[in-house]
Amino acid sequence: MTATDPAIVAAAGIGPAERRPAPSSVWTTNLIALSVLVGLLCVFNAQAITAAVRVWWVSPTFSHCFFVIPVSAYLIWGRRHALARLTPEAYPPALALFPPLVLISLAGKITHINEVEQLAFIGLLQVLILGILGTQVFCRILFPALFLFFLVPMGEYLIVPLQHFTTQFVSAGLMILGIPHYTEMTLIQLSNGNYEVAEACAGLRFLIATVAVSVLFVHLTYRKWHKTTIYLVASLVVPPIANGFRALGIVLLAHWSDNRIATGADHIVYGWGFLVAILTVLMIIGMRYADPIPSEKNDEAVIAPAPRPRSLAFTIVLSLAAICIGPALLYWQNQQASHLDTAAFSAPLKPIGWQTNTVSDGWSPQYAAPDAPLALAMREASSVAVQVDVFVNYYGSGNNSHTLISSTNKLWDEDVWHPLSQGTTQAELGSRMLHLREAVISSAGVTRIIWWTYWSAGRFTTSQMEVKLAPLRHALSGGGSALLAVSTPVDVDTDEARARLRRALRALGAITTRLNEASRS
Repeated sequence: MTATDPAIVAAAGIGPAERRPAPSSVWTTNLIALSVLVGLLCVFNAQAITAAVRVWWVSPTFSHCFFVIPVSAYLIWGRRHALARLTPEAYPPALALFPPLVLISLAGKITHINEVEQLAFIGLLQVLILGILGTQVFCRILFPALFLFFLVPMGEYLIVPLQHFTTQFVSAGLMILGIPHYTEMTLIQLSNGNYEVAEACAGLRFLIATVAVSVLFVHLTYRKWHKTTIYLVASLVVPPIANGFRALGIVLLAHWSDNRIATGADHIVYGWGFLVAILTVLMIIGMRYADPIPSEKNDEAVIAPAPRPRSLAFTIVLSLAAICIGPALLYWQNQQASHLDTAAFSAPLKPIGWQTNTVSDGWSPQYAAPDAPLALAMREASSVAVQVDVFVNYYGSGNNSHTLISSTNKLWDEDVWHPLSQGTTQAELGSRMLHLREAVISSAGVTRIIWWTYWSAGRFTTSQMEVKLAPLRHALSGGGSALLAVSTPVDVDTDEARARLRRALRALGAITTRLNEASRS
């Protein structure tokens, strides 16, 4: 008599329709389906993945991202016995999340906002896990799955606010200690030296790493929401303050030692040692209030609903369609995009009343590979007139490798020039009134004023976000975007330099025509 004898089945009260296959075979089927779908998703998002890994490798701020996948894998492996008692079951309702995520991913690709595209990719990955493995399995691996969002390198927009916070913190500390100093932008001048709060000193690296470690820490340590909330708030508040004390300590060490210590590379070592000590203290304090970890019960195997091959097949087919629809729409949109005719920028400009020449070597925007660059120097008729450098960097809508708004594009070489002030102004470009951004920069005793604005789809704007979102409004018609920047040295005073820039812009009205011609090509 076998285990499947009808008499035994009837005695157990289990009908023939409720016989279950071995759970291992169900796991194998669902995991193979999930692996294929995730692989296809990665292929279609290879550019976003490559961009993320490049940031991890190049920027120390996001080096911790290399540990996210191993940590998630280790946490899932630790729950393998609990997962073995479950049987995965396709969950088609999860696919309702696909349309908004696909649209978000498509918007990120069109606007070249890597963070949006990468967040959508991780979101689509969560939907695939939930849809193929089901709610029971997904709930068991909820934290390791959501922890994958830390793979997205985001937060660089906090650099400038953190720089200003750290600068003001150091300035306040020097004031309390009675040390005479002068603070301008991110530059602090003392009697025996100048100190700049650079991007690397803003504390973003420590803040992001602390948040990632703290999220993992509270998951392993706490079971009560109020403890989790308090610790996570502390992980957001403590790093900027600690970095302020670090920067203040570095400045004081350099000042009191007459720049013999805490200068050059050693101040980075001192700073990191201090910040690691702060993180260690924070974790030691947090451990004092740890909640007991509940032990997993050795429950008998959960009797799962009968596998439904049709439901799994339906989920797989819809997932395939959702994964492919985004790249298909993007390909169609690229086919509709216009092609740039660089002839609009090839002919030299001849502003009335000005002589043109090649630009000086002192300053130029650090923008990567524009599709149509235009650079010239303008000098008024007087032989002693100071020249104005003009740069127009145009990027077509089909440029997928380089874009106008990028974290790597800078208005000046930050290793050479230092900002003294920033603000806004207005001036006429031909007969058209423009809003412009202004920066006064300095290097080796030379001071320059830069005015700049962006052009996108027939409009000038100083908003980077507006330029980023412009491709969404003109996804079918194409059209590019450009930087217009003018600069001149401050020879007498800033007011005279500003007046010179106004006269130069008034003579450059033909630039608008050329931008419109390039956009229509």
